[in-house]
Amino acid sequence: MDAQEAAWHREMWNGQVKRTDTGKDMFCDVSPHIMLNSHGAWEKLASGSKAMSFWEYPLPKIEIAIISIFLSWRFFDILFKKLGVPIPRFTSMMLVGALLSETFQSSKMSWFRDIFICDKYMPRVAETIGTFAFVLNWFLRGVTTNIGMVKHFRNRSTVIGVSAMIIPWYIGKLVYTYREKSSNLTMTSTEYAIIILTTSMAPFTCINMLLTDLKVVHTEFGQIAQSSAMVTDVLAFTMTIGSQISREYRSGIRMGIAIMIFFVYLYLVRQAMLWVVRHTPEGAPVKNTYIYIGLLLGYLAYIFWDRFLFFGPLGAFVLGLAIPEGPPLGSEFIRRFDSFNEGIFLPLFGSLTMIKLDWTFIIKELGSGRHLHGHTYECFSFLFVIYMAKFMTSVLAAIASRMPLKDSAILGIIMGTKSSFELAYVLYAFDKERISLEIFTLMGIYILVNSLVTPMAIHFLYDRKKRFASYGERSLKQKRELQMLVCINKPDNITSMINLLRAIAPSKDAPLTCCVLHLIELLGKATPTFISHQLQKPKPGSESYSENVIRSFQMFQDIHLNYTSIHMFTSLTSAKEMHEHISWFALDKSSNLILLSFHRTWGPNGYGIISDDQTQRNLNRNVLKRAPCSVGILVHRKPIWQAKSVESPCRVCLVSVGGNDDKEALALADHMRGNPKVSLTVLTLIPMSTAKEGSGEWSQSQMVDTCLVEEKPGDSSVTYIVRMVAEGGETSKILHAVAYDYDMFIVGRSSGNGTEVTRGLGDWTEFEELGIIGDLLASEDFPSRASVLILQQQES
Repeated sequence: MDAQEAAWHREMWNGQVKRTDTGKDMFCDVSPHIMLNSHGAWEKLASGSKAMSFWEYPLPKIEIAIISIFLSWRFFDILFKKLGVPIPRFTSMMLVGALLSETFQSSKMSWFRDIFICDKYMPRVAETIGTFAFVLNWFLRGVTTNIGMVKHFRNRSTVIGVSAMIIPWYIGKLVYTYREKSSNLTMTSTEYAIIILTTSMAPFTCINMLLTDLKVVHTEFGQIAQSSAMVTDVLAFTMTIGSQISREYRSGIRMGIAIMIFFVYLYLVRQAMLWVVRHTPEGAPVKNTYIYIGLLLGYLAYIFWDRFLFFGPLGAFVLGLAIPEGPPLGSEFIRRFDSFNEGIFLPLFGSLTMIKLDWTFIIKELGSGRHLHGHTYECFSFLFVIYMAKFMTSVLAAIASRMPLKDSAILGIIMGTKSSFELAYVLYAFDKERISLEIFTLMGIYILVNSLVTPMAIHFLYDRKKRFASYGERSLKQKRELQMLVCINKPDNITSMINLLRAIAPSKDAPLTCCVLHLIELLGKATPTFISHQLQKPKPGSESYSENVIRSFQMFQDIHLNYTSIHMFTSLTSAKEMHEHISWFALDKSSNLILLSFHRTWGPNGYGIISDDQTQRNLNRNVLKRAPCSVGILVHRKPIWQAKSVESPCRVCLVSVGGNDDKEALALADHMRGNPKVSLTVLTLIPMSTAKEGSGEWSQSQMVDTCLVEEKPGDSSVTYIVRMVAEGGETSKILHAVAYDYDMFIVGRSSGNGTEVTRGLGDWTEFEELGIIGDLLASEDFPSRASVLILQQQES
């Protein structure tokens, strides 16, 4: 080594050499690669003008990028929340990149631009981290996806998903063919194909992120949108494979083999993850080893898809579907990685991608007055045609599926949303040189504007009070099969609920599917937890949170094994959120009846109140307002069955005046009449004015038609009693007269409201959630030890 070279090496290690040309074919980029960070102020003092600025070193550069992008997107996110505009987080991240890109156009900010945009000689560390975060985000979206929601809305979702994908696709193809024949195109056929694909699709991950930010992801409306998006994803995947096979047969066969190999891999991963869940004791955390293995498998899926198929992040998403959602495994992935990834690393992907937009091209196009032709006009007009085709198709398909007009319009807007997937796909196409910088810029602007306008439109159109609404009635009279959600708040509720299920008597013609949800209130800032007792077992030597609940209902299932299916869960959540968990759970499980316990507990003899839980009362009232199905409140004053023997007949009295809630009560009573151990009486109270209007003709057939109870020849299991009532006082006397004759009363919550039957009684009502007659039967002054079941039909 000569003296000149030795001096050069010393300067290099001291950070005094930036870049040196060593010939036509050699370029030396030294200092930033060898030293990760500067010497700080000492470097400037020692080397003066020859010293590099601290932001030119790799480590400070990436730190500045992460911190500045984080602060910027959080500023926009907080600003939008203060303004009451529900802009998704990823949109704020894209907005930061767009603003930075415009800022970099100034020559005075070139040093700032160098921090975010590396030249071709520098490694793209920030972009690599952003891509890593994007893949992890897609993996986590797969982990949180409930595949089971597709089967609940199979027909409706298929119609909406297929039409919203196929029709815009072919309209785009027709418009391209027409333009190709009638004018000179500035865009290539590949660019048209990419635009058609990205605008025709409705990626599940993007819709899921949008609905999550809007807090409607668990609603039936949100589930229809997500399951429809799944259909479009499958269609797009199939069509892409098909087009690849039609273009190049060998390549298509290779992709087909790769898909089969991947699904075998997916099946093995699924079984392994289920094994992890089964061998993780209830309440215990999942071992770190399993978490890291799952994460590694997700990135291996990404590499496999990127190498043998297309668009690697899709492989990570599909692998995430193999991870069982919820606790203990799925929720652990989300708890550990989601917040950190979305808050710190994912913004690098959204912002650094938008930084690449060429704003000078847009300014030139608009400034020269050529915005009605050329790239801008050709691209945006094409996007508008496909968007409108997708919107109208989605709306019409939703209306044809019997969704309300307003909700259909909102669904059409949702199906046209664009976000992270489209941005990643056009970036992928740009890096592969399949689209030009101009088209990449125009598509980036379209995606940004779309992701800004769509959530604002949904926010102003969608009524959040209807977020638990169900399309199609979920009531007892609609289906013979009972699908119940039984809520247990305290040990006292177990016996009463099981006795009620015994009285209902599941049978071959009317089987019972019952989800038992043990509700445990969390205090302080503890994290809500959901436990499925079908998958997780208690740790050996320990007892479950819900061991008594599990054992009791398991015994009931063993007795009615042929016609009963019991699924047990535990929900640990705060009192103020408990009603929403119940409503979401009932919606997800397609329940047609939620059973709750009354907030008061009576003494052993049925008289005297020993507990008055106002938290339970608030829960009941909130569920009644928001439930996606019918609701029953059981007032247990002991006993539903005679205390002397479980073999004794259960005497049930149904009090009916007419109305939707009474029809629901009659539907439940109709299930009970199949139980030979239940003696059912239908007590119909007829307003005197109604009887007079009918010229005194109130036959039993008219009464039966009103109550939806059909009298069967030779059926002695039901006794019919009809009483004419002129005012509420007479109703009270009739009920007091039969107070000791029955073990349980069933009544609709709104029974008799606004009629002579309840006139004068409403002024004495103590608990409005029970209705007027229900409150009378459950009052402390009513001389009966019978339990009372109050039913409310699903509110429209």
